[in-house]
Amino acid sequence: MTGDEFVPYVPPDKVLPELTFKVIIIGAIITIVMAAANAYLGLYAGMTVSATIPALVIAVAIMRPLKGSILETNLTKSMAVTGEALAAGVIFTFPALLVLYWGAEFTGGSAGWENLMDHIPEMIVGSFIGGILGIILTIPLRKVMIIDLNLPYPEGVASAEVLIATEKGGKGMNYIAGALGLGAMFKLASTSFGLNIWHEKLEGTVGEGIRPYGGINLSPALLGVGYILGMQIAKLVFIGGVIGWLILNPIVGAIKGYPADGVDGIYGIWQSDIMYIGIGAITTGGIYTLIKLRKPIVEGIKKSMGSAKSAGEGGRGVIRTEYDLPWKLWYFIAIGAAMFAMYWWITNSPVVTIVSVPVLLIAAFFFTAVAGYLAGILGSSNNPISGVTVTTLLFTAMLMVLIGAEKNMGMTATIIVGAVVCCSAAIAGDSMQELKTGQMIGATPYNIQIARFIGVLIAALLIPLVVAIIIQAYGIYNGPPGYDNPLAAPQATVMAAITQGIFLGKMNWGMFALGVLIAIVLIYLKLPVMAIAIGIYLPFTLTAPIMLGGIMKEWSDRFIKRKIELYGDTPPPDESVEDKDEETTIKHRLEEVGNKGILLASGLIAGEAIMGVIIAAFVIANVDLTIMGVPIGWPGLIVFLYLGFLITYILLRTVIRDLSFDQIQNVGRSIRKDVFDEFLKF
Repeated sequence: MTGDEFVPYVPPDKVLPELTFKVIIIGAIITIVMAAANAYLGLYAGMTVSATIPALVIAVAIMRPLKGSILETNLTKSMAVTGEALAAGVIFTFPALLVLYWGAEFTGGSAGWENLMDHIPEMIVGSFIGGILGIILTIPLRKVMIIDLNLPYPEGVASAEVLIATEKGGKGMNYIAGALGLGAMFKLASTSFGLNIWHEKLEGTVGEGIRPYGGINLSPALLGVGYILGMQIAKLVFIGGVIGWLILNPIVGAIKGYPADGVDGIYGIWQSDIMYIGIGAITTGGIYTLIKLRKPIVEGIKKSMGSAKSAGEGGRGVIRTEYDLPWKLWYFIAIGAAMFAMYWWITNSPVVTIVSVPVLLIAAFFFTAVAGYLAGILGSSNNPISGVTVTTLLFTAMLMVLIGAEKNMGMTATIIVGAVVCCSAAIAGDSMQELKTGQMIGATPYNIQIARFIGVLIAALLIPLVVAIIIQAYGIYNGPPGYDNPLAAPQATVMAAITQGIFLGKMNWGMFALGVLIAIVLIYLKLPVMAIAIGIYLPFTLTAPIMLGGIMKEWSDRFIKRKIELYGDTPPPDESVEDKDEETTIKHRLEEVGNKGILLASGLIAGEAIMGVIIAAFVIANVDLTIMGVPIGWPGLIVFLYLGFLITYILLRTVIRDLSFDQIQNVGRSIRKDVFDEFLKF
């Protein structure tokens, strides 16, 4: 699919209001809300809530009474979600400076406040530069990943479907609203911060020695992500999960000995060994992917520079939906100069500064591309940004050690490089989702990019102050249980531990090398290395529901094909009967059911995300919603599987309405035989 063949919802030759004053004001307000909520939640619980769908729903609710166009509503959301993305980049890294220099227990107080304020300028400048890099570097990648590769970008697709359904009204909105309610209710019932009726995830081990492990996150949103991704990608991610968690983890644990019993032991091995295998595989896969994409990336850069020339000519020769922010070399010169000044000011070392700035710019470009690619496969919520950041820390810290940087100075420089790259990668993955939504609805990329710049500026000024206030109030603690009001800041403490590990010579390079070797083998076998590498790194509990969502999509498509092949097609009463051959009929039904499936999947993603934000508000307000002290186990899985069955039934009910029970069974048996034959061939 090329840009010329694809016709968006708003055609390129139609001009609607887009980047208006009300968009900037409303977008700024939502940015502040999302940034503050996610900064707290990330420090408190080690997680952030994807703001894409919640920001969209809020934007629709506010812009509709103001008669905002679909492009204005989209742009409001595009600007607003920068707060959540940048918050993730800040909280995953900058608090690591406190852990490094004031120990695992940082309790605040007057001295603590002074220490925090010392780092505020670094946080503001670093997060702003990282955010700007994340936007600028995605300009030449838009055409490569969204048009040429046509990656799924599940949250971008979901946002577009919600916007279009909202604009059109009718049955489409009903599907989204119904699935949204189901996703929200399930999230409220399952999360420990909500009603806590059943476990949010189920996992366990069997026996001793080599301990078989299994688990699943009961997430309707991940079901929706898996459906949008489709079976092919979902399968590859799941295979990675099997390699990392069901094969390598038990083997390494049996050889080295588990640090604890049961699930804790599995996660202990993951943190000490398997995580580095995943990072090595992702790094190698990222390098290989960039090498493969080097020609289209260079062409994308040339095209962006061509946009700069067209901009000087009033934009002639570039259609509206292909008009990007002009890509100019002086952007990087200005950013490099700003980073040079910042590093010199912080480290007071010309050698460290001269080494750090080129590393930063190279790493930012590399990991922006990787993050944009990963977001296209998994979506922003499940994008392993922490893996990208850890890889950056590894290489930066090694360079600092090689040039003989003083320990404290070198660790500071390492964390700041990691922070800037983390912010850049978070914004990049998020920006690619927004550009995918824009492609589908017919937005102008230039306006999306400008709105993102405004959002980054607001978020960069706000988030460091919010982080400082929260840490001052609660403190950071990574020690034994029992400390009052702890903020675990788990990602930041991991970043600090890895940085110290490099400088103290305690890194697990063997497992990193094993990950590199696995990636090389996958490349040799001509398998999609990045998707499998992601599965090795991600918790297995996330890959399992994504796989189930892919199975739902595959089963629905196969059922439609086989039903029509065996028993023909009966069109709905309101559909005109035309003479169609079997192939045309199958294609028509697949598109019809597929569109409905994307609406339902979008609703599941939206419902869970919105409820996540609502629950975060209760957490911040210190309101306890739990109704059960100890959640139940298996009943939650039964409800979750029934939810998947219900969605599949809704998709297929118009197809099976004219079939008897025996005919339905016959179609099912035929599909199972096909799957078994394919498995034997594999």
